[in-house]
Amino acid sequence: MQLCEFECANCGAADMVKRADGQLACTFCGSTFGEAMRICPRCGLYHQESARHCMRCGERMVRDCPACGADNWVLSEFCEQCGRNLDTIERMAQRWQKTTQDHLAERRAAAGALKESEERASQQRMAAMMEAERRHLEALARAEAEQRNRDRRVYVAVLVGTGALLAITAIVLLVVAMVH
Repeated sequence: MQLCEFECANCGAADMVKRADGQLACTFCGSTFGEAMRICPRCGLYHQESARHCMRCGERMVRDCPACGADNWVLSEFCEQCGRNLDTIERMAQRWQKTTQDHLAERRAAAGALKESEERASQQRMAAMMEAERRHLEALARAEAEQRNRDRRVYVAVLVGTGALLAITAIVLLVVAMVH
């Protein structure tokens, strides 16, 4: 197995091998570069945590064993858990062994899960919209109540003003009638 664009920092060689202990080592000078499953086969970035895809270039770093499901480095030839050959031709042969009915069953199962997921998302969106509508209606009700209070104050002021004007007019008429 050879990394695409990764070179040894010590000697510049591009031929790396995964040792039995899981460490990636240069075949020429023997330098080690850490756990192979944490090194991107395209850009050589070493990830501190285990990752399925490279954080720099997006290259796939881990693949599952078709027999036992164990995670293996993408450039591994054999499964580390069960020893099964991880060759691409074997994977293609497994795909051809599936019948149309198997493919349809897988797609139906995936469609059911997708439908459930979309239904939950739809319900969450609907709940958010209903909550926004409830807040909007409450704000409208508060605005209407405030407008009614302002209108009442204006009516009271007009009535008090009119009453005062009538009282002043009556007093003036009385005074004028007394003077004459």
